[in-house]
Parts: sequence; structure tokens; C-alpha cells
Amino acid sequence: MRNRELANQDAGQKKKGFDKKKWRERHYSHKFKVQQFDDRRKKKVLRKYYRELKHIQGEPQDPKASTSDFNHPSQRQPTQQKKMSATQKANLEFERIKQQKLDRKAELERKKAEKEQKLKEYREKKAERFKRLSKKTKKGQPVMKDRLEMLLEKIQKQCR
Repeated sequence: MRNRELANQDAGQKKKGFDKKKWRERHYSHKFKVQQFDDRRKKKVLRKYYRELKHIQGEPQDPKASTSDFNHPSQRQPTQQKKMSATQKANLEFERIKQQKLDRKAELERKKAEKEQKLKEYREKKAERFKRLSKKTKKGQPVMKDRLEMLLEKIQKQCR
């Protein structure tokens, strides 16, 4: 066991022990937690910035920028297009949603009219069929002429 420790020291590999001071700092220090919060906030802002660049230009110019770019705004490149204010964005979004609603409404009205037309045609066809089938002779027997014509039409439709 002693030989292994000596061999590790000779190779430059020193086993790091538990650092209680660091552990306490991470778990109890307010300064450390504030620093972590700032780091997360900076990363979030950068992600949002590059997402915005990707949305505007198609691809970000520098997707793997470090957090040091965030600290120096003069080093960052401004976006080529002028950014819209929140009201302008809201107005655009409102207009887009309004247009979508109008399109959906027009589509529903068109489908409804089409459905009503088909239903009307079906009812007319059904009424015609009922008239032809309900005809009776003087003695109360069904008229076979109309029935045979309907059968002939059905056979011709199947052959087409």
C-alpha cells in the first residue's frame, strides 16, 4: 500500500482529499449562492440572445460565446435588424392571431355550407326514390316500372 502511494506521488498524481472549507462555502455561503445565481442569469440571457439571433438571421454568429462577452457589451455585435418594442410585438402577435381566427372561421363556414349542400342533395334523392317506390296501381300493387328503372340505373352505375 505504501508502495502504491509512493508510485502515485512519483507519477505526479496526487489524490485530492475532501476539502471541508470548500464544501461549507458551497452549502452555506450567501456569496457563493449569489454568484451562482448571477452565472445562471448571464447564461440565460446569452441563450435568449442567441435564440433571438437564430430567429432573426437563421443561424447565430457565435454560438459558443463565453460569459466574458456578456460582461463587455462593446465586444458584442449588435443585431442587424432593428428590434421591435414590446407593444409592436404584441400588436403583431394580436394581428396574426386575429387573422388565424378569421381563416378558421371562413374554413368552418365553407365546410358547413358544403355539408348543408350535400345533405340537401341527399334528401332530394331520398324523396325522389320514395316517390318512385311508393307508387301503387289501382288495385294497390306496387308499380314495377319504376322499380325496374331504379335497378337498371344501379347496375349501370356499378358497370362504370
